[in-house]
Amino acid sequence: MAANIVTLIWWLLEVVSLTQPLILAPPQPPSWPETFSVSFQEEQHISILPVSKNTGAWYYDFGNGKARFDHLQGQKDNFCSGRGLQLKDSRGDCHLLFNTTDMHVHYPREQQCCRACGAAEGCTVLKPTWLAGAKYLGKENISGMVCHGWEVRGTAAMDRWYQTEDGTPCRYWERISYWPHPVHTITFNISTYRLGPIPTSVFDVPEYCSRACPSPWTPPVKMEY
Repeated sequence: MAANIVTLIWWLLEVVSLTQPLILAPPQPPSWPETFSVSFQEEQHISILPVSKNTGAWYYDFGNGKARFDHLQGQKDNFCSGRGLQLKDSRGDCHLLFNTTDMHVHYPREQQCCRACGAAEGCTVLKPTWLAGAKYLGKENISGMVCHGWEVRGTAAMDRWYQTEDGTPCRYWERISYWPHPVHTITFNISTYRLGPIPTSVFDVPEYCSRACPSPWTPPVKMEY
């Protein structure tokens, strides 16, 4: 009789364990590959009001300490804007050129360029591990793909990063920490994502880019999340 009761208890425990949902640890924040390129669609909003909408591309080569972020026609990027350059079209194509010591703002169509900031202001190539310690947000369908998301507080914004299971980038989202708290969204064109070497000429700083910007970029003094 006692043996039958013990058997019954074990059977019930097995049934309970099989019917309980399996609790898995959330995925760990990813690291970027050391070299990649990808194009994107970019939008900025303040509340529900659209500010800008344009295309662009990222070229990233951390191993060589280089990066180039292109914000194309229609952009209103906060690094590109307000640098004091004499431009015919301040919303024209703008390339941000990063190396280990400087970031330059370059308007190639107008051959206008200047050094906007450097390492002291945090204007260097983003580390592949910048998402370390990020909070997992779960899955989201982006452009028809299932993407995992993470959130981390940056220097001047709350940042979110989404990528597929195999590491292909889906979206970058940020809410700027200072008033009026614009929201900036970059949705990547997944089919354009490429790993591997990038021609060094992509990162060349033009010879005419030898001066400091009349209005250098400075990080915000007070953060308001």
